[in-house]
Amino acid sequence: MSNNAHEQINLITNKGKIKYLDISNRDLSGSADLKEFTALTNLNSYNNKFENLNWLSTLPNKDQLKKLNFFGNQIKEIDLAWLLENFPNLEYLNCENNPLSAKNLENLTSVNFGKLVQGIKDKKIKINSWKGTILMDLLEYAQKLVAKGDNNQTQNAQYLQALISGNSPTKLDEKQPGNNTPLLIGGLVIFSVSALVIGYWWGKKRSEVKEE
Repeated sequence: MSNNAHEQINLITNKGKIKYLDISNRDLSGSADLKEFTALTNLNSYNNKFENLNWLSTLPNKDQLKKLNFFGNQIKEIDLAWLLENFPNLEYLNCENNPLSAKNLENLTSVNFGKLVQGIKDKKIKINSWKGTILMDLLEYAQKLVAKGDNNQTQNAQYLQALISGNSPTKLDEKQPGNNTPLLIGGLVIFSVSALVIGYWWGKKRSEVKEE
């Protein structure tokens, strides 16, 4: 049984002095009002049941936030453009083990797309998940940017493709990604892009059978 996040966070005292807020492992769900957390720089919400990050918009001093950990929640969609734009000094984001899909990727500025790619490379942005489509969403977006020939974003798009395909950027012209190429993103080894597609399709089929 989940706990109402708003009620739990309301019980916290001295909110204005808290820099590190740890609400992990409490089965929290719903949303919360963070308007009194004026000094917050680090939010740890590991292993809860949040389904979205919309309530982070209530945080007053967004430029102070540096770390977010939502590993093991139930987040279904993530707007990376919104996160990187509204929290410009965010250094670490962990949303692994969520049924993630990406939305509004087209709203990413060149600067923030560069931050995203570099963060994934440095394992400071962890968003991979077997449960969702986010890796495929990112790959599709990168392919669109490359196809458009957007000079401002093509280099980062090619780099992102390289990360997802498991090749270093310097080898892009030498070898195209193969179906059996292993890839490493945020510490998770995935043996092929094709496996991702098949796994997603099979999971969807199993879900449809259960519903019937």
